[in-house]
Amino acid sequence: MSHHKGYAGKMMRVDLSQGKTSTVPIDEYADSFLGGRGIAAKVHWDEVSPQTDALDPENRLVFVTGPVCGVPGFSGSRWQICGKSPIHNQFSYCNVGGSWGVQLKWAGYDGLIVHGKADRLVYLLIENDRVEIRDASHLAGYGAINTREKLKEDLGQSFRVVAIGAAGENMVTFATVLADADSSGGSGLGAVMGSKNLKAVAVRGEYKIETADQEKVSQLKERVRQLRSSMIIDMPALMPMNKLKKDVCWGCNGGCLRTSYEAEDSQVGKYMCQSSFFYQVRAQRYYGQMNDVPFQANKLCDDYGVDTRAIETMIMWLSRCYQSKTLTEEESGLPFSKMGSLEFIDTLLRKISFREGFGDVLANGTLKAVEVVGKDSGKLITDYMMNSGENAIYGPRLYITTGLFYATEPRMPIQLLHEISVQAMMWTMANIGIQGMYLTSDVMRSIGKRFWGSEIAADFSTYEGKALAAAKIQDRQYAKECMIVCDFAWPIIHSPATEDHVGDPTLESQLCAAITGRDVDEAGLYNMAERVFNLQRAVLVREGHRGREYDSLDEFEFSVPLKGDFGNPECMVPGKNGEPFSRKGMVVDRDQFEKMKDEYYEVRGWDVTTGLQKKAKLEELGLGDVAQKLSLEGMAV
Repeated sequence: MSHHKGYAGKMMRVDLSQGKTSTVPIDEYADSFLGGRGIAAKVHWDEVSPQTDALDPENRLVFVTGPVCGVPGFSGSRWQICGKSPIHNQFSYCNVGGSWGVQLKWAGYDGLIVHGKADRLVYLLIENDRVEIRDASHLAGYGAINTREKLKEDLGQSFRVVAIGAAGENMVTFATVLADADSSGGSGLGAVMGSKNLKAVAVRGEYKIETADQEKVSQLKERVRQLRSSMIIDMPALMPMNKLKKDVCWGCNGGCLRTSYEAEDSQVGKYMCQSSFFYQVRAQRYYGQMNDVPFQANKLCDDYGVDTRAIETMIMWLSRCYQSKTLTEEESGLPFSKMGSLEFIDTLLRKISFREGFGDVLANGTLKAVEVVGKDSGKLITDYMMNSGENAIYGPRLYITTGLFYATEPRMPIQLLHEISVQAMMWTMANIGIQGMYLTSDVMRSIGKRFWGSEIAADFSTYEGKALAAAKIQDRQYAKECMIVCDFAWPIIHSPATEDHVGDPTLESQLCAAITGRDVDEAGLYNMAERVFNLQRAVLVREGHRGREYDSLDEFEFSVPLKGDFGNPECMVPGKNGEPFSRKGMVVDRDQFEKMKDEYYEVRGWDVTTGLQKKAKLEELGLGDVAQKLSLEGMAV
């Protein structure tokens, strides 16, 4: 490999069945797939059979960093966990923050590939060249937070730990992992970790990462700082601000809305985004005031190791079941009359995590629970829940383009959704006259032209231009997911520091070149990302996603009129010539969506009739072996 800079130089393999570890040079992956999602998808393609179940020992769980990880000033401490998910038995991923990934890289490893199953509960200790598989039977049933703190107490506070709670041990479908600073990851990969009897991975390192052009790296750091000046995002005013404190990840270049919360009992933990308010309305309704219960509910989810997105929608369904008398407290063992209380959420999470009683039914997800409960309970979730069990946010009834993301991704594609939704929400704030908001319609059209392929891509009254925009966004976001850099900080689409308030999409390729020494420009980086996206598509097709008919949306997107969005009750978006346009009451037009797919397949170089990849396109992207395998199985044309 000619680009050693930015990498530790090797991946670690752990065979838990045999109790053995080994290493493999990063050269085998990084030249073609860069890092992050790219390397994980390559490992999965090469090593995981389509017939392998998510909870089988031969499923690979890949913990992986990118070349920016360990280089301060670029919000590049992110890392990913990838593998086949029990939610749908297909390849999926989660993106995690904090500093665990940095410590893994400083220990000398760009990633960790785990397969097999230990004959007892174990944890992995990594400290530079010292790698040990240790007994963890004393941690059985421990929460993820307690496991993390116990291992840090035993090994030293400078260790970083990623762990699972009881939900992961008991292979709850939507089990999460939890790392330092309460950084969490979903997609059910906590259950995969539990299926391998792997309770935790503790890591500490001392090696530092070398960059190819440190002078250029320093210049880029200053350029990024200038562009991101005055772009700090704070938590909404509805949060108890006196209890919040900024809590940034390692190497952050300016901060985001990530905060920690200190409760009355002195418990401190991360408190941001959906997980901070998923229980807030119900708790305030139950207690009649704001208190610490929403935070405590958040920490209970972290400690048991369950996904707050899955729990939020499950509680919505359970509430409707109780109100319609489809479920009672007696038959479920759940105190429905106390919904919103700490007692209710703790009871629910405990039963799910330990698979107690009705909790064993819920542990397989709401959609599976519907099949068990029957009584037309499925009709109670048809207007909000997507197939993964989550609430569909930033959907295509409002933003159109995002329909292609939902249709082609194995999970909620939050990083893709943000590239559209964040800019549109800031436009909404500017449109209603909030002081300091500069994303006017003119800026949005300029963003559309520079980042999304056309000015009309920023007009959400029409389907025109959305297919090209979707492909461009996917390529840019996949580059980001390979490098790996933070979703809140990258790409820099807009800025108060430029004359036209439009950001710079060339920064990622400049950063990649400065760190790794690659001769790569913006187009070259996107080409590499397109290769990774196509490899992931091939993995999904091989695992059951059969092209056009599977590139679909949940039925409610076509049939249930859009209600008011959070902070945007009239669902206002930029329309023709930037004029405000309301999508309230609208649905996705089926015919227009299919035409948009036609255009998208053309842009991607795939077969329009079937939505399958073309062998020639895969070969053009350097995926000739993938093309050959898919062609032999009738999955490429």
